[in-house]
Amino acid sequence: MNDKYQADSERIGRQLIEMAAALRKENGVCLIFLHKSVDGDCVGSACGLCEALRRIGVEAYVAMPEELPENMNFLGASGLLFDVTADTDVAKSFRENGMVFDRKFTRAVAVDISESDRMGACGEYFDKCPNKIIIDHHASVSMRAENMWIDPDASSASELVYYVICSTAKLLGRPVSDLADTLAASCLMAGIVTDTGRFTYKNTHPETLISAGELMSLGGDISSVCYNLFDLKKMSKFKLSAAARSNAEFLAGGRFVISVVPYSMFKEYGAGSDGVDDVVSALRDVDGVEVAIVLRELENGEIRANVRSNDGFNSAAFAGLYGGGGHLRAAGFTVRGRKIDALADEVKERVEKIL
Repeated sequence: MNDKYQADSERIGRQLIEMAAALRKENGVCLIFLHKSVDGDCVGSACGLCEALRRIGVEAYVAMPEELPENMNFLGASGLLFDVTADTDVAKSFRENGMVFDRKFTRAVAVDISESDRMGACGEYFDKCPNKIIIDHHASVSMRAENMWIDPDASSASELVYYVICSTAKLLGRPVSDLADTLAASCLMAGIVTDTGRFTYKNTHPETLISAGELMSLGGDISSVCYNLFDLKKMSKFKLSAAARSNAEFLAGGRFVISVVPYSMFKEYGAGSDGVDDVVSALRDVDGVEVAIVLRELENGEIRANVRSNDGFNSAAFAGLYGGGGHLRAAGFTVRGRKIDALADEVKERVEKIL
């Protein structure tokens, strides 16, 4: 592990060990929170940490704000997930009295997110928990506290979680493989390759590649992860993705490109809401493009935006105009109560003024 991560990873590792001891006394459960519009990094870091915590005796679950995207089912992590919004007796018991099965929810960890207002339906439960640990790498986060590790220079939350697992294992006098089994390693690998674009983005550092190699030795199948997350597509998603790219509008002399995907297009092609996940990066990679934005309309009327940029345009700052956030080159936001075409016109005007 790079020396620059050691102090913080050990600090959080000690807190996790203390949390484990407290949970045993309380007969409590830990929920791991992630952001809505889930992606490979938030799911990978949450599931990787959840599996590691279980292996040190913690009753832990990942609090899901929405259904797991189909392209992540290959991870085999369904046993770690807890849908707090489900119409089940377990979920109802949690919403009514904070019980998860027969244990009280008393501890929380947030990964790849720091603000409860970006956790969807899970945010209110995160706010209610007095005992929290936060691991995040978003540049838009300004908070700092002893229970937080925020490193905007890190490639991903999954890389930070891996360092925490390594430090926790060392503090416990156990090999890393005791905490990071094949499931945890694959989940963390999924998070790293997602946020580095298969190690092609500028947030890929030498230590990122070293961590990925170590995860491979722990059972993380990089070939399977990359194939399922980037290459494998159902015909419906392939056709929707192609249509969204074909409909893209290039503005500002080709420096800005936007694709607007109303819900009617998802219905037309029979694809889920993740059917255009690959579009924004593909548009950003067009020669001359400085910023690419994809607006997608969901069945419930929400509009989710993905923003990707090259040098010279701050994606996180732009997303912040709409209450979102993220990284300098990759960010997003969600808007409610707006028509997608009207929002698109507003976004076009704002981006062109910035450019």
